[in-house]
Amino acid sequence: MSNAALLYDRLTIDEAELLITASRRGLEFKRIFTKNPSSLTAEDVEDIKVVVNRCESKHRALEAARRIEELGRVVINPYRVESLCSDKIKTIRVLEEKGVKVPRSLFRSFPRDGYDLEDWIMEVVEEAESKLGYPLVFKPTHGSWGRGVLKVGNRENLVEVLSRNSKPTQINPEGVFLQEYIEKPGFDLRVLVYKEGSSSGLLCCIARVSRSPEEFRTNTHLGGLPVGVDLDSYPRHRVEVMRALDAMMGYEDYGIVALDAMPSIEGGNWSSIYRLVAGCISVYDEIRRFVHENRFRRYVNWKNEMEEMFRKLKELDAYKKLSRFIHELLGSCDLKIHEANSRFDYALNTRNATGINPADKYVDICFKILEQ
Repeated sequence: MSNAALLYDRLTIDEAELLITASRRGLEFKRIFTKNPSSLTAEDVEDIKVVVNRCESKHRALEAARRIEELGRVVINPYRVESLCSDKIKTIRVLEEKGVKVPRSLFRSFPRDGYDLEDWIMEVVEEAESKLGYPLVFKPTHGSWGRGVLKVGNRENLVEVLSRNSKPTQINPEGVFLQEYIEKPGFDLRVLVYKEGSSSGLLCCIARVSRSPEEFRTNTHLGGLPVGVDLDSYPRHRVEVMRALDAMMGYEDYGIVALDAMPSIEGGNWSSIYRLVAGCISVYDEIRRFVHENRFRRYVNWKNEMEEMFRKLKELDAYKKLSRFIHELLGSCDLKIHEANSRFDYALNTRNATGINPADKYVDICFKILEQ
């Protein structure tokens, strides 16, 4: 009999890592696969006290959290947290309310029926120019992995983007969301934080480094290089991310989320960062190719080889120098937190770059709940 369940709509290496870690520590998950979370019944979670919700689809993850709570079970993450993470507008608003530093943002609902589209576009343009200036960033409110994120450099470009994004879509259902463009020093941060009953903390952090100045998106999904960061060494930054955790978790007792933060340093020359990245990319791309080629094989059969490849990456002189350079820069920058993610990937990049396995924290939280 299992008292914990893993809910998923696609079994990735992250879920496989969680199952391996849990089994090693004596926790056996009941596996629940679903493409329709609203159809979950009490029988599906019979004898289950806690459910780890790892649905990849944001819509399914949100519906699953709602349904599991209706069935009276604890879900990681709770519906409130899932709802905030699934909508960038809600995320920014709750962070602002709690005094967290965030980028300046602008949201405008899509034009109502009968409203002249050109008038709406010019109203948005003028407000964006007044509040944000150029360049700015267009973001789908419900997107992930950097999909649909655009850097906008001038009025003509903004008019074009608004014209192409003036109607609801699956990843942008309500309106247009624009943010100030923050000149990053070649990287941003992915920070994992958690709440575990009366305790909360910073679990681990990676810098996601762009391959070139032309690619402002740093997502590892798009090829950004992951570098482990000891953010606990920067008390000012730690205070900011913990404030953000409090805002996201609110009154909830349990959860683990990934915060995306942009370091802001004006007037720097980051060419040396890109030179160091260039010295790492061929090895990192070998890892990415290896993972892609083995995606249909059992993860446990190639996990160790992937870990050894990552160890070799971290031994590169260019990687070590890049890590030192990033840590030096973090001491003199501000952080602005701009997104939060409930279902984050970790088995490849975060775990190997930091040496900390987030799957262990999922298991810690499950044990804590089961002990009650």
